[in-house]
Amino acid sequence: MAEKKIWSEKASMRDFYSTPIHWILTFITVGFYFLIIYLWRLNTRYSLTDERLIIETGILSKHIDEIELFRIKDTKLSQGLCQRFVGLGNISVTSTDSTPDLVMICLPNAKEKREQLRTLSNAARSKKGVRTLVHE
Repeated sequence: MAEKKIWSEKASMRDFYSTPIHWILTFITVGFYFLIIYLWRLNTRYSLTDERLIIETGILSKHIDEIELFRIKDTKLSQGLCQRFVGLGNISVTSTDSTPDLVMICLPNAKEKREQLRTLSNAARSKKGVRTLVHE
């Protein structure tokens, strides 16, 4: 059975326009700060399937990283004040594989996407028969 794509998203620039520090840094660097942030976000894509979370990054060279959903231990949502105004959020993912903690930045509808990720990771663990041990 083929993987089913749930969503695919690039980091948004909406928070950039509403955050004064971004404008100050852009002015000081004569636009280079904006250009770097824009190119980085333009060339970073997050995709969620029913089996994996896939992260593609890179401007000149490509780097693809993925986390099997059954390996995800925890997800967290954070939203700065400006992000809340424009409907964006950051999702942090902690997993049991060698991939370090991953942060997907400036995602639209981040709360819904985090909930989808959580639901799918729980389903993947159940499907694979993976049990989580809690040490106290």
